[in-house]
Amino acid sequence: MLFHTPWFYVSRAMPQAFISRVQVRAATPADAEAIIHVHYAAVHKLASAFYPPEIIEAWSRKPDEARYQWMRQMITKGDEIVVVAEAESGVVGFGLMIPKSRDLRALYVHPAAGRQGIGRKILQALETRAVAEGLSGLQLIASLNAQAFYQCHGYKALSHGSLQLSSEHKMDCIKMEKIFDEGGIQSNPLPALTASP
Repeated sequence: MLFHTPWFYVSRAMPQAFISRVQVRAATPADAEAIIHVHYAAVHKLASAFYPPEIIEAWSRKPDEARYQWMRQMITKGDEIVVVAEAESGVVGFGLMIPKSRDLRALYVHPAAGRQGIGRKILQALETRAVAEGLSGLQLIASLNAQAFYQCHGYKALSHGSLQLSSEHKMDCIKMEKIFDEGGIQSNPLPALTASP
């Protein structure tokens, strides 16, 4: 079952050219609802084989105005760098980084747009921005379902642990880190992120 929402539709059989039409840009408060819907769909569809239903629900409850407002404030506040991957159909993924603490806090792609290189595109944009901010690397707490993705992109597991989601719920996770090479992270960096008009 795909968790489609009214603002979003991507065909299951996307053409190869789809990824080239996906642009990564800085998020605006107007993207908040789409970001929350991507998060909900990704967690409920992609992580359900790794975690029980009560953890899934505590991790990403049903989208509502409180969640939209929380994301709008996060984007507006400016302490976090929030980016979205946008296709013609709308936002298909997002990422969030906190430069001050070197934390890659979130990277999600809608399951209907998965396995098309969108996650890699978002990660490259955030890593490029991290280098521009003078960071020597990034750290993150990966869910069990995301560990392989990060390992494929040069992140190393440091330790296994748990993340407290609520007073009753903890989820198993892996602390990971990537130290950038002396000369940066990639030979062909993506252009600088800009807010859309």
